[in-house]
Amino acid sequence: MLTPDAVREELKRVMDPEVMMDIVNMGLVYDIAVADNNDIDVTMTLTTPFCPAGDQIVDNVKRVAGSMDDAGEVTVNIVWEPRWSPLMFSKELKAELAEMGVDFDESMIPDHNLPAEAPPITASALTAAKKKRGGIMGWLFGR
Repeated sequence: MLTPDAVREELKRVMDPEVMMDIVNMGLVYDIAVADNNDIDVTMTLTTPFCPAGDQIVDNVKRVAGSMDDAGEVTVNIVWEPRWSPLMFSKELKAELAEMGVDFDESMIPDHNLPAEAPPITASALTAAKKKRGGIMGWLFGR
């Protein structure tokens, strides 16, 4: 029988392609439920409401969870509350990043004040914003 813990462990294979970190240790997966018929319900978020890799991440969650032995239908629910922040990284990921010199002092994490609903944004505007902020890592860590 499938368990939420087994699914969570398997979902560590799903990477956010922009930062090449797994979605579980990034803190993007909020809840996993497994029904008696082995249907899997994943409640998660993305780094931003307008995450350009959102569809790819959701597809990978469905593919990875759905490939588990005896898995039934996989449903992914994207939620925006609580809003994600780098402070949601797991202890393991924080330690790994600390070894690379990334500090997790709360005062250095910007308050992004993102709207609950994704605003209309063009690909060119998103690209310009990323360049201005030093890429996705610059946006995440306020560099």
